[in-house]
Amino acid sequence: MKKQLILSLSIFWIALGPLLLGSCSKDKDDNANDSPFQLEENLIMGNKLFNSSLDDRNSKNSFEILKIERKNEILQVSIKGSDSVGSFKFIWDGRIQESYPMGIQLIMLYQGKDEDFIPTEEKVIQVNLQKIIGKRTNVNEYHFNIINGSKKKTATLNPDGTITNNDR
Repeated sequence: MKKQLILSLSIFWIALGPLLLGSCSKDKDDNANDSPFQLEENLIMGNKLFNSSLDDRNSKNSFEILKIERKNEILQVSIKGSDSVGSFKFIWDGRIQESYPMGIQLIMLYQGKDEDFIPTEEKVIQVNLQKIIGKRTNVNEYHFNIINGSKKKTATLNPDGTITNNDR
């Protein structure tokens, strides 16, 4: 009886051990986007940078997202409020929502000089979507949430080409 109890407890702990150890391990992807990484001139991937930019959306250089279009693998964002060179960056958190509806979030930030900002200046800022999606699938199947980095507004380009605006 005593041997059977010890054997049962031993089997229990042997079976439970890997489960407990596995639940304590950290996912590799958790730290993958902690340090910002420049994917191209105006596209940065960084989870912490994305989250801090999301929290700091209040700028005296406020711009409006007028229109978003997909042209092949290029996302074109028309804005009002810029400077002569269009000093904007997109920050991506490194995540892709692959369940339906598939989606990607980008924060768009003005990074130019305060004295160069012209509230009436209109620009079209482009970003290469293949740098984000890679070879996964067709870019036309994704929702692209463009979060305004100067105020709490988000414009979403839907797969059918329509745009939805939200105050968030």
